[in-house]
Amino acid sequence: MNIVPMFLMIFVPWGIFLFVMGLMSFNVMYMRPMLGYIMLALAILFFVATVIVAINRRKYDPEPGWYTYFAIVTGLAVFGGWYLGHGIYNTYSFPYYQVNDLKTLANVDAGKEHGQNVMDAGIMNFVEGNRIDAMRGWHFKQKTLYCVAPIIQGKFPNVPETQSFDFWAVGKDCCSTSASDFRCGAYNNPLARGGIRNMNDADRAFYRLAIEQATALYGIQASHPVMFEWSADPLETINSWNSHGFTKYLVYVAFALVFFTFAMAMAICKFSFLGRAESVYGEEIHNDPDWKQGGYVGSRAAERDLRTRERQV
Repeated sequence: MNIVPMFLMIFVPWGIFLFVMGLMSFNVMYMRPMLGYIMLALAILFFVATVIVAINRRKYDPEPGWYTYFAIVTGLAVFGGWYLGHGIYNTYSFPYYQVNDLKTLANVDAGKEHGQNVMDAGIMNFVEGNRIDAMRGWHFKQKTLYCVAPIIQGKFPNVPETQSFDFWAVGKDCCSTSASDFRCGAYNNPLARGGIRNMNDADRAFYRLAIEQATALYGIQASHPVMFEWSADPLETINSWNSHGFTKYLVYVAFALVFFTFAMAMAICKFSFLGRAESVYGEEIHNDPDWKQGGYVGSRAAERDLRTRERQV
């Protein structure tokens, strides 16, 4: 037992975990994904190297040791960091970076503006009087319930001057399946006039089907539909995505430190018993009659062998 490898077996895997998870979670994977995957490949190669060294050492020492333990915790650090970082990136970081890369538009009037003119908008703030038209909302169900409702100027049954309902509020599992009942986002906040662009390709396909059903049901048009999540403060909402992602990262970092410390404690308990088990030869030695007479050095057979060698000399 040595204090140096103990600290190394805690902080080296922990550092690898921090590095890999941070690499997979934030800006590197969005701006330079190729660099991120190259660094991940290097971390995996390092893990493979630790496995090869551990296997080689087991040829000379069949007992499990620090090399085997280090290979195991390194693998957990690399692949655990990859998995958790990928989850943080897809849930929080990627949507945050996507919306931030688009424009922020203010004073948009859904009754006068064409959807094709704002295709590069990520955050949109509508003028006063724009609201969700829940009376013409509808849905599409594919395991999840995809809900949509047009954004209009004024109250039902107003029709945009463009004759096209191009701005739609969307959400999941927040409407009725049998009536026009849209309850997504900040639908019940009378001061809400903001929208966050929906950037999920898979979700957009289902929202588009819901919009097509709504246009067919109510006899309206949607030439260039743009989908938004209705929000009272869009900027605060997207900033919360970034802060929530970083908070999750810190939680996983703290958990990893506790986990690797606990694993080290368990390994110390295991390794402290190596070499202390009763020898497999103990029963044979203790049953030997010469051993009971003081060991082989003092036995009669040993004395006879010694006299024979003296005569030969």
